[in-house]
Amino acid sequence: LGELYEVHNGLSKGGKFFGSGYPFLSFSTIFNNWFIPETIKDLVQSTDQEQEIFSVKKGDVFITRTSETADELGMSCVALKDYPNATYNGFCKRLRPIESDYEINSKYIGYYLRTPLFRSKFMGLSGAMTTRASLKNDDLLAMEISLPPLETQQKISGSLSAYDDLIENNRNQIKLLEEAAQNL
Repeated sequence: LGELYEVHNGLSKGGKFFGSGYPFLSFSTIFNNWFIPETIKDLVQSTDQEQEIFSVKKGDVFITRTSETADELGMSCVALKDYPNATYNGFCKRLRPIESDYEINSKYIGYYLRTPLFRSKFMGLSGAMTTRASLKNDDLLAMEISLPPLETQQKISGSLSAYDDLIENNRNQIKLLEEAAQNL
């Protein structure tokens, strides 16, 4: 990963700064989504300087860096677009693409980093944990990934994305049917 990304820790603030202000990518959003939702619902009072330092841009990968349990360590979420004025949580790390000879498809990375094969690598990193798992920058950047040619990445992510769309459409259909049943 160190050949593809640079790593940065996120924004840490006291509780009084949350609930109003600008978009804030929370630990929960990263943990529960493979890709950042269209709209970031959590808010934080952040300065222009914080928004620049802790920005959320297309291609960024966010990874949970600490957890109570090892299996929650290293959950990832990818930005598929820029999020103006947004910042991200201090309990997470941001991997930002660097200039390299490798071409990266953001959706491919989003799917790949959530595979059981890759996720198992985080379990190995957390083996020395005592009460709380924590991810070190050097360990993260030393992790290896499979990065096929861009065309192959696009085919893989396109296929998986089509399944995701089908699942979402089915969920919406079920919701509509449940509402119709309630009305009846």
